[in-house]
Amino acid sequence: MVSHVLGAFVVAFGLVNAVWPYKIARFEEQLDSVGSKRSWNEVEPAEWKVKLTRGIGVVVALFGVIVFLNI
Repeated sequence: MVSHVLGAFVVAFGLVNAVWPYKIARFEEQLDSVGSKRSWNEVEPAEWKVKLTRGIGVVVALFGVIVFLNI
């Protein structure tokens, strides 16, 4: 039972990263810019960070499926 709930949350987290990688990467960059002289609106993620965010999201979602199915 617990593994089903945990697996569902992990799948959801992974899918958010896989479907909206630009928004997630931009939010991370905005958090990194706290304390700098740049405003939040000027911050843009690098292309490699967006691709990495999508790839990690896919891997996390697949791991969540494995946890959900108790494999």
